[in-house]
Amino acid sequence: MTRALLLLIDGLRADVAESELAAGRLPHLQALTTHGARRRAATVFPSTTSVAYLPFLTGCLPGRCNVPSIRWLDRTQYRGRWWQDREAVRSYCGYQAGRLDTDIAPEIPTIFDLVPESVAIFSMITRGLRPDADRIQGARKFWGTVSHYTENHQPGDDAVARELLRLTRTDWRFGFAQFPAVDGHTHAAHPTAPRVLASLHQADRTIGEVMRRLDDDTLLLVVSDHGAAPVTTHLDLATWFRARGARTLAHPVLWTRDPQVAVMVAGNAQAALYAAPGSTRTTRLPWPAARLPGAFGIAGDVVGMLLEEPAVALVAGEAADGIVHVASRGGEATLHRRPSTIDYQPVTGDPLQLGGARSLSPAEWLDASLDTPFPDAAVNLIDQFRSARTGDLVIAASEGHDFREAWERPEHKSGHGSLIAAHMLTPLWSNRPLPDRAFRTVDVFPRLLEHLGVPVPEGIDGD
Repeated sequence: MTRALLLLIDGLRADVAESELAAGRLPHLQALTTHGARRRAATVFPSTTSVAYLPFLTGCLPGRCNVPSIRWLDRTQYRGRWWQDREAVRSYCGYQAGRLDTDIAPEIPTIFDLVPESVAIFSMITRGLRPDADRIQGARKFWGTVSHYTENHQPGDDAVARELLRLTRTDWRFGFAQFPAVDGHTHAAHPTAPRVLASLHQADRTIGEVMRRLDDDTLLLVVSDHGAAPVTTHLDLATWFRARGARTLAHPVLWTRDPQVAVMVAGNAQAALYAAPGSTRTTRLPWPAARLPGAFGIAGDVVGMLLEEPAVALVAGEAADGIVHVASRGGEATLHRRPSTIDYQPVTGDPLQLGGARSLSPAEWLDASLDTPFPDAAVNLIDQFRSARTGDLVIAASEGHDFREAWERPEHKSGHGSLIAAHMLTPLWSNRPLPDRAFRTVDVFPRLLEHLGVPVPEGIDGD
């Protein structure tokens, strides 16, 4: 039987994976790729767990899926009522994690819908799976909670490994499993911490045993959803707004009378800001209006004030005509989505550090930006504003910084979510050759379907 198996090592940086491979400490992944392929892929924005799984399992970017982040607010539903409107303020970091399946735009099929003989292990996305094919969800929830507070994430990986080896003896066409420990141990320390590398080496041993058991018709891909970088300074954005007098709505305390701003943080290096979230406004605040004094409950231009903070790398918003504005301390530029290109036009500066104006197709943007400070930023910023749930402003952190501190226990000593290269570049390794070109993580989806002989849906973002 022709089969495909996708193994996701959550939070594995591309350069860390490559360094361990070069040092000979990943012998089974070395064997996997000897006659296959080793690539780097650009992930999505925000570069954070769950949202960054969507490309692999749907072939679409988060904005296209209408799941713009792990925390968001539905401005069409939220009216400031504490309990009645609680479902209009989403966080996949707690009891609402199960809502991810139903939040994905209904017209977008998952690979589980397209390949009924699918099975998944430890997956946060399960839409389309048969009940008996959704493996060890109880263990995922248990170890996810326990590991968060004990800061020992290896038991989750061990549970995945045991189930994955059992899976090799059963019938299925597509399999998906995620290993959580690398990401968890990275948050507790740094991307090359001994526990991180130990979990990676153990995953390598598991992959070696899986390879031994699978037949030659199986496509085996090993991927990651995002990278990470050490955090030296926390700029808690909710605290920042409160210190300036704004009534601020933010997790985990979601009761604020007449909030003037909602702050939704992911990763924790990405944030979305919603102006006057309890108002009757159902559309995004246009970029010029978002910069007016008082728009977010504080005096002055909030974009300019945020860009004075070293923690903030980029701020983006959308104008009424659909053009996306992006600003940094070095100036402002615009992004304009046209039928076949995205146009980048510096106005007062070059915030994406591309060297000037560009008009490129999405594929050309990937080639042109993969080695820049903000890989694939043009495509990802345009995508963010495809979602009606995206904030009025979206913020990306500078390396070494994040946007959450007051309620982050245990403290995140490394994080992700931003558009910087350390967060955006991931390994993409295969036991079979891949085209010699640049890849996005969203390009994995059509490769899987093609191998299985399943028609690729029209209109997806993957190529």
